Amino acid sequence: MTAITVNSSTLVIKRDLLFCRTVSQQFGIAMSTAHDTVEMVVDNILQLLPQVIKMPRQESEFRKLADEFYKYGYPNVVGALDGTGIKVTVPASDKNDCFTYKYSTNINLTALCDAKKRLLNIHVGQSERNHDSHIFRCSPLGKMILADNAIPPQFHIVADAAYGLHTNVMIPYPNKGHLPDELDRYNNIHSSTRMVIERTFGDIKNRWLRLQTMRCELSFATKIIAACCVLHNICIDSGDITPTHIPPMSGCHVLSVRSATTKRQDILRHLSQTNE
Repeated sequence: MTAITVNSSTLVIKRDLLFCRTVSQQFGIAMSTAHDTVEMVVDNILQLLPQVIKMPRQESEFRKLADEFYKYGYPNVVGALDGTGIKVTVPASDKNDCFTYKYSTNINLTALCDAKKRLLNIHVGQSERNHDSHIFRCSPLGKMILADNAIPPQFHIVADAAYGLHTNVMIPYPNKGHLPDELDRYNNIHSSTRMVIERTFGDIKNRWLRLQTMRCELSFATKIIAACCVLHNICIDSGDITPTHIPPMSGCHVLSVRSATTKRQDILRHLSQTNE
């Protein structure tokens, strides 16, 4: 269900000659060989994507994710969702000097992660000119999460208010001025839980510095972003990126799943009781 797509308005331009020239000089190979090698490595990494970035299938797997997230205090969370932009600089046109870059755009990466900052699903490719929530709802990732049978009914993911309240997606209460203490506490715990996806994006961008100097056609940039996501999970699995320590805890079961509103109210009631 992981998606890698390219915006229909993608420009078809040359590869990053600056990067290929650096590889060529450093390893003593021809420019064409450097280009082909870089593309081959990226494509080979992407072949691992279905095995490395994947959603749980069994209820026991969802329960394990919820137990790991419960260290933040929010019950029955199986993923944190958000989007981020990756800047890509492109030349003015194919006819111009490819070393003169004048235009840039942002490619959106929407991702769902677990409490260990491990990616469960991603969607890459659409321009960040579109709103995160619009990209999410139109993407295979969004359609999968918003499907009735995507997540066992007692579980849910957390996201910011832009994504909208859904039985599978819990968001904060609207902050219109002063909030009652119980709603303010709910929002704080929700935010603490959701922030794991922000830290995940930070890890990915800080580790793979290539994402900070993207100069290539947008279709290839999309592949590079997805490949970095695959490598991120491989690093976590191998212990190269130390995951957050999570003490063994058992999450609570939400009582009602009749609607998104009643589900959130039950969570609010649970958080209020645990604070007494």
